[in-house]
Amino acid sequence: MIKVIGQFEVKPAFRSQFKEALIAVKKGSVEEPGCLGIRLFEDKQNPNMFFGYELFTGEEAVAFHRSQPYELKLAELANEALVNPPKAYVLVGEVSEEKGVEEFSSTANSAELRVIALFDIKADENKKLIAQYEKQIPNVRAQDDCVSFNAYTVLENPNQLVVIEEWKTQEFALKFSTTDALSMETGKVLSETLERPIPEYLHQVNEI
Repeated sequence: MIKVIGQFEVKPAFRSQFKEALIAVKKGSVEEPGCLGIRLFEDKQNPNMFFGYELFTGEEAVAFHRSQPYELKLAELANEALVNPPKAYVLVGEVSEEKGVEEFSSTANSAELRVIALFDIKADENKKLIAQYEKQIPNVRAQDDCVSFNAYTVLENPNQLVVIEEWKTQEFALKFSTTDALSMETGKVLSETLERPIPEYLHQVNEI
């Protein structure tokens, strides 16, 4: 399977139009045999930032999806509507072999807090950070308030890591990140291995 996260920063004047185009893509993709799901998000802090999270059976399914009228319409609109060219993160594989709750399952609807983190790692520091997440992932998934928690490497860029987390309550997630020993250790490793301060990579999102 192929998972892709698309990031779109839209000019304010085009926000509503672009959002409608994204929703049209999601609705149209339901009829595609090779598309296993699309989730759409908007950034809580930046209402002009959108994310599309797509799951496909393989490369042929991706190519078919990109050729559909609703997807072509979105691509055409993007040329005029976006501040910068869209970013696409093709997620290669999960950092941990221990399977968590699938992000495209119905249980994801129970999340109160959703965070997408798009980390840029310093050169030669990726192994250190990935090793830390190999410990942290089962630690987080063991929490009753964790809906899903996954970390992925990115195709063609070993110095990028994408982390997607969903929690039943924001209050518990915040408390856990600031009191759990391994979570605090992970925060320290992140601060040592990332190109920029941690908050610059974190996107709290609402699902559309």
